[in-house]
Amino acid sequence: MKYAYEDLNSDQFETLIVFLCQHLLGISVQGFSRGPDGGRDAKFVGTAELHPSKASPWIGTIIIQAKHTNGYNRHFSEADFSGGVNSIVGKEIQRIKKLLHSKQLDHYMLFANRRLAGNAESDIRAQISKECGIPEGSITYAALSNWKYF
Repeated sequence: MKYAYEDLNSDQFETLIVFLCQHLLGISVQGFSRGPDGGRDAKFVGTAELHPSKASPWIGTIIIQAKHTNGYNRHFSEADFSGGVNSIVGKEIQRIKKLLHSKQLDHYMLFANRRLAGNAESDIRAQISKECGIPEGSITYAALSNWKYF
């Protein structure tokens, strides 16, 4: 079934991401209520069931962030998302650094309902890895707008 994720509101999108992560990581994914979240919309602590694979799952604390936009045909590579220190990614990097400093993050997942090209994905992953000191293999981006069927 094709679905227009941009028609969801931010709370609905975040709830969808929590349910998706419960499937990928485990039922103990904890979503958080609306309000200041310090860079965490949800969190999982333990050994992931399916991500990045059954053979080599992530282990530790996984922070999950959901970024929703109502706009159609938006991209990860747009300036408001990944274009500097005041962009969504720029602000997330500051939050990631705080979580790392307080030992509350081992792996990071970012979901958005934007289109994600291969070059933008590798550029953003490399930027976060370099600025935060997280191995690139511990960072995942998922673009729900690219998912035709759910």
